[in-house]
Amino acid sequence: MTKQANGRPLVLLLEDEALIALNLQGDLQDAGYEVAGPFVTCTTALEWLGTGTPNTAILDATLKDGPCREVALELSRREVPFLIYSGYHEDRELLAEFHHVTWIEKPVPSAVLVQVCQQLLIGCD
Repeated sequence: MTKQANGRPLVLLLEDEALIALNLQGDLQDAGYEVAGPFVTCTTALEWLGTGTPNTAILDATLKDGPCREVALELSRREVPFLIYSGYHEDRELLAEFHHVTWIEKPVPSAVLVQVCQQLLIGCD
């Protein structure tokens, strides 16, 4: 994992609610991040991961095509720190093997997610 050519860390964003995705994307960019996505399906995120590796990621637990388990597994294999952002407490059961990952329940201000991304990146250094 390296920063982009412009020196900005890259955040992979999986979110299928358009308003949340656009707001979060804008806030991440304003905070100095590049954003891959937002992806609304796990399939498209996995395709992107075929050629790219982010510095960190924000995953909605379930997208239009189901739980983000495969994406989370791939990020874990690559040792990419990520957080799970979900509006449904039941999603914890779908992704139980990721109990050690930071879970943030919707709704929260996107500034909170930006701050957690920064903490994840600091923890990698």
